[in-house]
Amino acid sequence: MNDDAVIYYQGDPGAFSEACILSHWPHAQPQGCETFAETFQAILEHSDGIGLLPIENAYRGPVYDVLDLLTASPLSIWAEAVQPVELALMAYGHSDLDRIKKVRSHPQALMQSQAFCRQHGLSVEAALDTAGSARELLELKREDIGAIASPRAAEIYGLNIVCRGIQDHMDNRTRFWLLSRQPIALVSPLQRTKTSMVYDLPDRPGALVDYLLWYKKLGLNLSKVESRPRPGAPFAYRFWIDVVGERERVDQAWNGGLPSLEWGRRLGTYPVLSE
Repeated sequence: MNDDAVIYYQGDPGAFSEACILSHWPHAQPQGCETFAETFQAILEHSDGIGLLPIENAYRGPVYDVLDLLTASPLSIWAEAVQPVELALMAYGHSDLDRIKKVRSHPQALMQSQAFCRQHGLSVEAALDTAGSARELLELKREDIGAIASPRAAEIYGLNIVCRGIQDHMDNRTRFWLLSRQPIALVSPLQRTKTSMVYDLPDRPGALVDYLLWYKKLGLNLSKVESRPRPGAPFAYRFWIDVVGERERVDQAWNGGLPSLEWGRRLGTYPVLSE
């Protein structure tokens, strides 16, 4: 990947996705898109398109829309990067918490700051993204509405920070996946490699346990096991796993369990750049 590569993300300048790009690839050119679907489309419109999208918050869990879009796309994961998330409440034209009655932000950010909002009696309203809620607040010029976003977003859009560090957990962070159709050669400074995959199993007793035993036998750690609704099959489930370990052993486990799968896809084997 070129140092000045364009990397697509969902959101406006000041979004945590943009911050993660600049933290890990400081000379890259972040390009924001309005929705996750539009971000995938932007990546796919270019044969060498690259995107960075959030996949999981440390305390509020997975971003399922991204997982589902990735599963249905030809893109692969080429790296994982983790970004600290500090949330700030910001206002237009003042810094008086008592004047704010409602706050707007991305649903994930609202979940990550719900204790603060409850404590201060603030009603909440979902927006497409954190930085977008800051930009919209500047356009609205409403003094009774606040936005929850990064402190950098307040600086970008000329808003006043009312309170910083309002996230429920001080070690709050989100992990992101670097996606592309073309291979991207990166090395983990942590010497840590993951593989992510999704698959369907037959509906019979012990099918999941029998499959996962392949990974146990080869000494591989499953850092995530999660079920998702299976498309076109009501109340049937697709499984998502993240495996930590060397590619060779993951290959053995994958190939050993492959005959028991009804369908499966490896989303990528990739270096972990930060955690």
